[in-house]
Formats: sequence, C-alpha cells, structure tokens
Amino acid sequence: MKTKAKTTYPCCFTKACHVRWAIDIMGWTMTKAAIEIGLNVGTVSHVAHGHRHPGAYPIPLPAYA
Repeated sequence: MKTKAKTTYPCCFTKACHVRWAIDIMGWTMTKAAIEIGLNVGTVSHVAHGHRHPGAYPIPLPAYA
C-alpha cells in the first residue's frame, strides 16, 4: 500500500507562539524548533521572520513550562 506524502504542515497561533519562544527565548535553531514543535522548517522560518502569525508572542512548550 502506497501512502501519500504529507504536503501540509498546519501552524496555528499557539504553535507560532511556541516557535517564538523556542527561537527568541531558548535560542534554538529553526531546525531544532521545527523538530520539537512538529512543523516544517519553512513554516518555522515564516513565523520567525513575521510573515506568518505576526502577532505571535513567546509561550513555552508545555514540556518546558
């Protein structure tokens, strides 16, 4: 059985806030943030540069709170 490759990486406002926390507060690379949060690196880049969810603010991941 052949499976379809995942082509979308949903990024809600909460995940965007987790990205801001990971990069701005923890100093993680975009790659590490993407792996830990479960997003595509391109999506993390868009959030980090303010192109997606520009109002996002740092919120710690539940495992690190």
